[in-house]
Amino acid sequence: MNGTSNTLLNITHLFTRTTLPTVVQIESLLYTFAAKKSLTSITKLHANLIVSGLLSPYESRFIPALLASGYALSGHIPYARQLFDELPQRTKRAYNSMIKVYTEKGLPYNALQVFVEMVESGNPKPDRLTYPFVVKACAELEMYRFGLSVHGLVISGGVDSNTFVGNSLLSMYMSFGENDSAKRVFDEMRDKGVVSWNALISGYFKNGYPNESLMVFKKMVDEKAEIDNATVVSVLPACAYLKRLDVGKEVHDLVRNNGLDENLFVRNALVDMYVKCSQMDDARVIFDETSQRDVVTWTSMVNGYIVNNDTKSAISLCPLMLLEGVKPNALTLASFLSACADLKYLREGKTFHGFAMKNNLDSDVNVETGLIDMYAKCASVSYSFRVFNKTSKVKTAPWNAILSGTTENGLGTEAILLFNEMRRKGVLPNQATLKCVLPAYAITTDLKQAI
Repeated sequence: MNGTSNTLLNITHLFTRTTLPTVVQIESLLYTFAAKKSLTSITKLHANLIVSGLLSPYESRFIPALLASGYALSGHIPYARQLFDELPQRTKRAYNSMIKVYTEKGLPYNALQVFVEMVESGNPKPDRLTYPFVVKACAELEMYRFGLSVHGLVISGGVDSNTFVGNSLLSMYMSFGENDSAKRVFDEMRDKGVVSWNALISGYFKNGYPNESLMVFKKMVDEKAEIDNATVVSVLPACAYLKRLDVGKEVHDLVRNNGLDENLFVRNALVDMYVKCSQMDDARVIFDETSQRDVVTWTSMVNGYIVNNDTKSAISLCPLMLLEGVKPNALTLASFLSACADLKYLREGKTFHGFAMKNNLDSDVNVETGLIDMYAKCASVSYSFRVFNKTSKVKTAPWNAILSGTTENGLGTEAILLFNEMRRKGVLPNQATLKCVLPAYAITTDLKQAI
């Protein structure tokens, strides 16, 4: 007998002619089923509750609210919402469950609607379990002013000292780019956990303050705060961006000392840091020692070799990658095409083109741009035009690639015509566009002078 059958049998045993389950038993069952996301079990229990009369308002005002919470925590919004709307008296748990499920299911606006209803009702009041999901919804909707109001309610409600609430507020302010407000929340927290430190470190970096990110990390280490995988993955990009190899190596030592070096995300972050600090030998050591490499690991190494002018080593990784059963994605392919362009490997470039078509990656803008550039640099500009003519012609990168390709192949007039067409179509040029097209005017001027 499978698990579902056993569960249904247990439900049936609770409902007999002589006995009925207590509220505590019903609550326990509902949260067990909710944890398993078992709609079948919850609907079976729901049916038995109806038949037994326990859903009658005369029997218990708590059971309908528990049932609404059970459906919500299982992720079944339509059932949960219907029961929630029918509740004669909504409990705090019912409100919190609805807010939670709406936020988790990517419906933040609905979550805030329920929260507003909760606040307007006056009873029950939001608590430490309500606010983290409300604050997250504010961040996702970029509702800064509403977020400020929620923060005010957090303070007036006396839950601002709660670590989970503080972490959610910190993350919200960072998502708004309000670094100072986030730092104030952090400084006022009584119990700073690893999540608090990580949110500040990653927030500073994402908002363009890598130096502050490293300063927070240093303080974290000095205060002997706990460090986890997320800490490492948050701080290493800042080391890579600033080329702070010294700090990167300190982080690597902490990774070893704290037994975090088996985590793939950590290893990928270390590879990326060493690559961006031009330490390809160190990157290769970690790469070779990683037993379960994913497409991110391989792509980092490929890009690293290209950026550090070792395109042959980049190309040599391709057969090893395929042998390991890891499929290149669009970014990996774009990197391989860049290597082929640099080495003028037309045959290998055509092979990658075939792979892209077979795996429906040839319409990705990075692959399109890479193909146009590769063919042009291999003196096969007619193929560049074939690829370019199949693009949507709405993004700047493919235009830049074809402009560069025609100019490099001495087709100045064609480049100027393409540039004029680009402008007619409303595609905005950038600095790279101008660098690509200006030599074309020089070519046509020389031709006129020669004539």
